[in-house]
Amino acid sequence: MAVTRIHQFLLVIFMIIGLTTMKIDTTLGQHPNSSRILSHCWSITNFIVYCSFYISNRHPMFDAPNERCCKYARKTNIKLFCEKLVTDKDIIYSSYKVVDLARYCDNPLPVGTKCG
Repeated sequence: MAVTRIHQFLLVIFMIIGLTTMKIDTTLGQHPNSSRILSHCWSITNFIVYCSFYISNRHPMFDAPNERCCKYARKTNIKLFCEKLVTDKDIIYSSYKVVDLARYCDNPLPVGTKCG
C-alpha cells in the first residue's frame, strides 16, 4: 500500500515538473507569452493531483469522486488531458475511468475523442 502511494506521489511530482516546463522557448530561455498555455498546464496539474486516485489503474472499480476533484474536473480541458497523458494501453490512467469521472462531474467528453 505504501509503495503504491509513493509511486503515485513520484508520478505526480514528475508530471508537475513536466507540465510546468513544457513549451519553453529555448532561444531566450523563457516561457511563452501565452497565459492560456500556462492555465491549461495548471488546470491539468490540479486535475491530476486531486483526481489521480479516481482515475488510476491501480484501483479496480470506479468510485464517485469528492467535490474537490469535481471542481477541478469541471475547470480542466479533459480532452487535452486524454490526448497528452492517456495512452492506448492505459498504463497509468484508465480511459474508462476518465470518461466516467468527466460524466459524473458534468464535464462530459465529446463522442469520438481519444478517451470518449
